[in-house]
Amino acid sequence: MDETARGFLAQAIRDVFTSSGIDHNEEYIDCLISKVDNDVLQAHLASQDGNTEESPLRTTGLALQTPPASPHRERGSYRILNAPKRNYGNLAGAEPRKKRKRPISQLSEKCGDKSPHRIADEPVEVGCKHISQQPDYDNVKGTHHLDIPVDISSSYQADSAYTLKAMSSILFECVKVNFTIGLYGHRTSRIPTTTKPENIRKYVDEISEFDYETAVDVIRRDNALATGKGLQNRYNETIFWKIILKGAALIDHSKLPSAKGPADGFTMAEKAATKKFMEDAGYGLGAENQRQCRIFWKNLFQMREAGIDKVLYYRTKEFDSYCKGYPKTSKISLVDAVMKWETQHRPHIEQLETRALRLAKGDLMRLSDLEDPQVVERLKVHESTWNNAKNEWAFTSEEESFKEKGLQAFSLEVICAPYDNQLASECGIDKSAFTFLLPKDGSSLFVCSIVPVREGDFLGIFAGKIRFSENRKTTHGIRGPIDNLWLDYSQVTGTLNQMLVSEPGGPANVRLQWEVIQDDIGTDSCTSWRVSVKATKSIMPFDPLVRVAAQQEQYVLHSSSENARRGFLELCEAD
Repeated sequence: MDETARGFLAQAIRDVFTSSGIDHNEEYIDCLISKVDNDVLQAHLASQDGNTEESPLRTTGLALQTPPASPHRERGSYRILNAPKRNYGNLAGAEPRKKRKRPISQLSEKCGDKSPHRIADEPVEVGCKHISQQPDYDNVKGTHHLDIPVDISSSYQADSAYTLKAMSSILFECVKVNFTIGLYGHRTSRIPTTTKPENIRKYVDEISEFDYETAVDVIRRDNALATGKGLQNRYNETIFWKIILKGAALIDHSKLPSAKGPADGFTMAEKAATKKFMEDAGYGLGAENQRQCRIFWKNLFQMREAGIDKVLYYRTKEFDSYCKGYPKTSKISLVDAVMKWETQHRPHIEQLETRALRLAKGDLMRLSDLEDPQVVERLKVHESTWNNAKNEWAFTSEEESFKEKGLQAFSLEVICAPYDNQLASECGIDKSAFTFLLPKDGSSLFVCSIVPVREGDFLGIFAGKIRFSENRKTTHGIRGPIDNLWLDYSQVTGTLNQMLVSEPGGPANVRLQWEVIQDDIGTDSCTSWRVSVKATKSIMPFDPLVRVAAQQEQYVLHSSSENARRGFLELCEAD
């Protein structure tokens, strides 16, 4: 196979990607060709009795960026016309050859993971890291938060990794937007509503002269405004096609050229109106860009008309990629597929909106969770006993007794930086915002995450009060990292306290991890603790969270539906 053949092969692969609506990557194309070249070499070795001469294909370097000049210039095509086809199956004595299938995921591994749809499987950072005062929301919706191992051959199924990645990115975007706007969106921004360079420079110069606190406050408010503006710009695209149709109605059809090629679902007037709209609105006018915009904007408009609202409002680039790569041959239309997302996730998105806005205004206990009608029906606890924020000491005297032990009493591996009860942390391993209480049946609840969870992810706080005494409760006590230190959850409960419990030694997908909260490590005044819930394995959305009971008596307690309705709080005389 020579240089010309290599060019033909490269262009053929580009055509396949383009016709399927997939953005091609030249490095990945080159990698595919290298794989074919390797097969060619193996065929040479098998047919030439060990001749190890390199095939021409292996020595030509990268694939040609453009096809070779066509011998049929007058046809406007570089393809060889009327190439004869051979039917080897009809040869005398020939047996049908079985085509060996190789999973694309394996091919991607051989090609150095250059596939445009390859989802990286990054290592998880386990343990406690410093959590910044302001959440790193720039990373919340990035793809590394949604790394889901996947066999590419199963893509675009109802439960595929692409679906999870796209929908999870929308949930992350919902939290990011509402938390940011909740913090600063209610304040008036000083950002100039102009595009004049001199005014923009003047505004920046003014900010540079402010004191630190004022400057940071202005920048945060401007960022909130920019977040809202970005949301508005993306949502505007859902009506672009409606505007294009209005433009198409004004076009004189008699002046349009006749349609050429196979029907693609668009009239010549719609194509002309799309080009005019893109020109007037400042979009690139490349033929492929026009084609993709027509299809995408029409799909967005049809989704809007079908009643899809929340998913479109928090649209992300991952969602856009999913839509643009959706196969035309699928039995389920793209609109119907996204409508299923909307139906399933709309109540969760609405709860996320409330949770993020309320947290931005100081609802650290997450009392908004108790306002969900489905939770109210199944959980009878008072707001005063609900605390998803932190683990406080039960008694000052026990805290003072513990201080006398000093930091040398326990391993430094459990020391943790302060936790600020925000919605996201570094590297996106904080999934606590997506931990939900959902109805299990008509009378009980279960705890789950509505986004994919990986091993080591932080899911929230296990509510309770810190104790330092010898009298640990067998039903409501969680043993600490040192003797006589334990968590008492008989008087305080929270979301993760309602999770399922297995018998001692039984199966589980989360663990309780004790961590020290310290502002100045090395001083004896920092004795706060956090009992975190960490994932011990990958957990799919809506799979129940399960921990192991500390002892058999605790397992029995959590097996009672009556105790579940009380949030597993200790029965008091008032009850």
